[in-house]
Amino acid sequence: MVTYFLFALCIIAAINITLLFRVNPKQSGAYPVLFFAVFVSCVGHLFLALSTNLDQVILANKMNYVGAIFLPLLTFYACLSICNFRFPYWGYALLLIATFAVYGLAATVGYNDIYYKTIEFVQINGAGNYVATYGWGHDVFNVMMVGYAIANISLIVYTFIKKKNVSYKSLIALSLLEFSSIFAFFISRFLESDTLVMPIVYVFDQFVLLYINYRIMRYDMGLTVLNVLEESNTSGYISISSSNHFLGCNEFAYQFFPELRNCRVDHHLKSDKGVIKFLKDWAKELANGSTRYENNFENDERHYKCTVRRVAFIPMIKLRWSMVRSKKFILLFKIEDDTKLHKYVKMLGSNNVRMEMILRNNEGQIRAMQERMIIGMSDMVESRDTNTGGHIKRTSKVIAILVEALKESGTTQYSEQFYNRLISAAPMHDIGKIAIDDQILRKPGKFTPEEFNIMKQHPEKGAIIVENLLSPIESPEFVQLAKNVAWYHHERFDGSGYPKGLKGAEIPFEARVMAVADVYDALVSKRCYKEKFSFEKAYSIIIEGMGTQFDPALKDCFIACRSKLEEYYSNLNENVA
Repeated sequence: MVTYFLFALCIIAAINITLLFRVNPKQSGAYPVLFFAVFVSCVGHLFLALSTNLDQVILANKMNYVGAIFLPLLTFYACLSICNFRFPYWGYALLLIATFAVYGLAATVGYNDIYYKTIEFVQINGAGNYVATYGWGHDVFNVMMVGYAIANISLIVYTFIKKKNVSYKSLIALSLLEFSSIFAFFISRFLESDTLVMPIVYVFDQFVLLYINYRIMRYDMGLTVLNVLEESNTSGYISISSSNHFLGCNEFAYQFFPELRNCRVDHHLKSDKGVIKFLKDWAKELANGSTRYENNFENDERHYKCTVRRVAFIPMIKLRWSMVRSKKFILLFKIEDDTKLHKYVKMLGSNNVRMEMILRNNEGQIRAMQERMIIGMSDMVESRDTNTGGHIKRTSKVIAILVEALKESGTTQYSEQFYNRLISAAPMHDIGKIAIDDQILRKPGKFTPEEFNIMKQHPEKGAIIVENLLSPIESPEFVQLAKNVAWYHHERFDGSGYPKGLKGAEIPFEARVMAVADVYDALVSKRCYKEKFSFEKAYSIIIEGMGTQFDPALKDCFIACRSKLEEYYSNLNENVA
């Protein structure tokens, strides 16, 4: 009868392991090990009951001690996790070493008298068992048990009193688990047998921990957010090593690029076709120490936006000297399907082609319609962006004033045609905002970091729109200049700008001029989140930014046209008044 009962407990312990992963499919930490230790201990008690001689008893008893010795440690780990206590890694290591040492003492049974001075085989109610006299090794085990009990109870009491971010229901369940274990320990000592008592308590502890784990899933915001992000994710993620070894990807990446299914994890990417070629090419871009790279590409008639981040390689054991010497890193590719935006832009471009065919014999009329279209698109952006009213038109005028000063200075080697193109392209510098969601674009106040990251996408989107909008009807030189103005007008001369982090002469000259006009207008104009600055303060900010935010070669030009800029904005203010 005893053996049947113990066999049933083994089955229940095994089922509880399955239930644990059902409650939390991404289970990690001490819980899986704890549940498995319970199962091993229950099997050990079953083998003890089935024993027919002393050797079998000793072997089964050593299985029992897997639970008896390691479960207090694992329960302490779980208690730390539930009570939100941080414990140093070296502390975990010391406790684990100490626990293995105690188990080593228990494993000496049958070889010396360290743990049991004597041990005899007996049968109780038809089940195998033993009678022993304890040695000093068993006293060490008792001290360990008492130590863990005191530590767990102290943690629970402290959390009850001091912490409000832990569910009191979880703490009550944890208290029940701890006191039932202590009660069972003394009962088994009183009965001088733990054949039935301890397996029952172990399985009971499993049920309590299942309940606690279920409640943790409800209160763990990290897990909740992660699950929501995974459910709403539509991007493909691919990871490769610095040596071009494939490390894995998510299901969306497999859907985007089925050829990845032929890539074996931890094997070198050998193919030089399709998306694999792009991955290897972009890996080279980050080999020089850059931490981020962005690009767009086309694959099977679909357009994708790819962001690559360089992630430091973190070994399991953080040795300081190895971290310094190691040159290994991981590349994480985030790939978004951008086909809808490209189709939209292409549709705009095809409309321009039809317009060119209709009016091909009247170049002046085409130019007039094109300029009206550009101004119309800019007005459309402005009507959506409630924060910048009139910004596009004002910056276009500022560009014209700056260009006039540049021409008069004679310090640059750019042609008259270049400057005319710059003036014509200026209204398009913020055209990418048309692709930004209204909730962000029209927000009456400062952006959150997440919103600002989305807003920072408008230069790249603007470059795409400009290219598709103007390529069919404009010269390549004008298209490139307009793209540069849209794409790079938020770059800073010291390299701290966005979206590419270009530095110095890497930033096209036209974008450097546009940056001055863009910031100056923002300073002297009222925004929903600030009042307009005085001309004197705006002038000082621009001058101080020469060499950091702005090209210092534009300093003399800006100084030369200061009076004209202030006159222009003064007239604007008078007209408004």
